Amino acid sequence: MASLLAGTAPAKIASLGMVMHAERAHIGEAEASAGSTIFEGERLSTEAGGILRISIPALTLQLGGHSSVVLGYAAGPEGNMLAELAYGTLVFSAAPTAAIVVAANEAVVRPAPNAPTVAQVWIVNGKELRIYAQRGALEFSYHGESQTMPEGNYRVVLDPSEREVAAAGSGQTTKPPGKHSPTFIFVAIAVAVAVGIGIPLIMHASESPDRPGPSPSPPPNKP
Repeated sequence: MASLLAGTAPAKIASLGMVMHAERAHIGEAEASAGSTIFEGERLSTEAGGILRISIPALTLQLGGHSSVVLGYAAGPEGNMLAELAYGTLVFSAAPTAAIVVAANEAVVRPAPNAPTVAQVWIVNGKELRIYAQRGALEFSYHGESQTMPEGNYRVVLDPSEREVAAAGSGQTTKPPGKHSPTFIFVAIAVAVAVGIGIPLIMHASESPDRPGPSPSPPPNKP
């Protein structure tokens, strides 16, 4: 009987990390607090004005106000951490050894290989993202097309119309080469315009770039 029960026992859910700081934040329906354990597949969310900062090996994730994300692992042999952002803002600080994929509006954002990275992904609406690659380049993919995103601030328009492509201006816009109708365009924007007082820093200035960690102050409510 014991062997039969062992054979039918549900698989153990993996522990991903720990909450470092929480204000007006939730894990599922429960209130989040410092020291709470995060498990694979749990939905994390914040209310307006809230913040949730999570420590994962080689990663620090920070959810802005009125945001929601589900954490797990991406399919495939690489074993990448997957953060599925439903709405709001996610900031991540990744060591060179970290493997993270951020999914938002069917687009995928990941750090360039073997480099420390600090970046922010903000879902503006169903067709627009704001992405700030503060430190390190990013790899952006959407509907089968990919492009490297150098350090900088970008407005990303998904499935742009010809009018949107023309309005963006060739001097500011990059688009995937070799296709007449791009599936996305990048428009470079000033940091002050994109994120107000700047991206919430989640790395100590004195810390090694290979060891990302949380900062002592919370971010602004909106990018």
